[in-house]
Amino acid sequence: MARRVSILLIFAFASLFLAGTFIYQAPSRPTGFSPLSSTAQEQILAEKRNLRITVLETGGSHDEVVAALVNSWGKIPTVELTFFQRLSRYGSHDIMRTFDLANPIPNPRAMDDFRRWDEDQPIPDIVLSTTCEFDIRHFKFNMTQLLEHHKTYVFCFIHHADRWGFEKHHLEETLSPWVRANRVEFIALSPHTAEYLLEKSLKKWKVVREEGHQPLIRHFVPVFPVQLPPIPNDDNLSFGLQGDFGQERRDYKMVFERLAGFLKPSAQNGEATHEDVDEEAHTPGEGAKNITLHLVGHGKHPNVPDAVVNNVVFDEGLNYIDFYTILSRCFALLPAFATPEYLDRKASSTVPASLIAGTPLVATKAIVDAYAYLEEDVVWLQSDTETDFDVIGRVLKLSNDERKAKAAKVRQLRQKYIDLNIKLARKWTLEAFAKIGIPTHVNA
Repeated sequence: MARRVSILLIFAFASLFLAGTFIYQAPSRPTGFSPLSSTAQEQILAEKRNLRITVLETGGSHDEVVAALVNSWGKIPTVELTFFQRLSRYGSHDIMRTFDLANPIPNPRAMDDFRRWDEDQPIPDIVLSTTCEFDIRHFKFNMTQLLEHHKTYVFCFIHHADRWGFEKHHLEETLSPWVRANRVEFIALSPHTAEYLLEKSLKKWKVVREEGHQPLIRHFVPVFPVQLPPIPNDDNLSFGLQGDFGQERRDYKMVFERLAGFLKPSAQNGEATHEDVDEEAHTPGEGAKNITLHLVGHGKHPNVPDAVVNNVVFDEGLNYIDFYTILSRCFALLPAFATPEYLDRKASSTVPASLIAGTPLVATKAIVDAYAYLEEDVVWLQSDTETDFDVIGRVLKLSNDERKAKAAKVRQLRQKYIDLNIKLARKWTLEAFAKIGIPTHVNA
């Protein structure tokens, strides 16, 4: 009898053990995981290391986008950033060092250091390809190695959506294997460039057109925090025009004539001047001599007439802190779109610059529609019957409080997108981990 009881007890304990084994399992992976090899997964778990993110920028002129990515992905608690840049210009890293990041940012490394991996440059988990159309071609061999031998995921950032449909750039040849492997996604810098990429450029690719692979396409607003002075509270009125000073971009004869009109003590063409709008109507004082046009950019200077020479300032070669400080003191920023392509296939840097600086943009309805992250109440909306300088004249007639209120709305919208970008960076990274098979609780 005792022997039978012992056998029954042993059987009961064995049954409980087996039941517990099946009940207490590790959480199942979401559908769609492509598991890492056991060796790779064990290595990550054993190392308990940081998430390795590499930022590539081989174009040499997109420091602002780099800064926006750093502020967003650099907030992930365990992130370890590495930079490979053609140029680090105008003190951009001075701004990035003011960001409240999970780990201090390193100094940028030479662009071509990305060609090798060593103890100072471990294999990246994530590549943020800031100038993807250049990065992919320049580092074609490296990207092939990452695809074939490692579980790296690529976020490919798009500036000119039309170039991705050109066969001569060989972008399709290089990235199609990444699309097939579901280890790349395309991030446009505005809603309209994302739409062009989806509907026109990538539909030309065989991997999409014939094989049925549809890569993920999103958009990202390239903004980041800058320590700005308070919104101006005086009648020293400045407005800005940012970009290349080239004559083909602007009719400077018209620009300076309109500026001279604002400075005259008598009304002309409904502009804000001393006679038709007095001090009680909140416009500038006698002769409106305190209006300044800031031409912020680079290139050959246009000839400035004597009538306005004291009211035109060329701001060039600025570091980024001074650049955004000057813009932040302007009551309006004029766009300088050289071609209509900035409304359907190219992303302008002026639009996010206005948000970063907290300066309202003079914008048509077409601009607001293309850059849909803008809102009509944060821009000086230009009607179909107005020129941009008509809008400047109209804004000059407003009170300082009205101009300040508009600028405050721009700063609020900028903060909204800064906060959203931080959330999106973490969300997109976790989704990338799911695709490549890294357990999401390991590194994020």
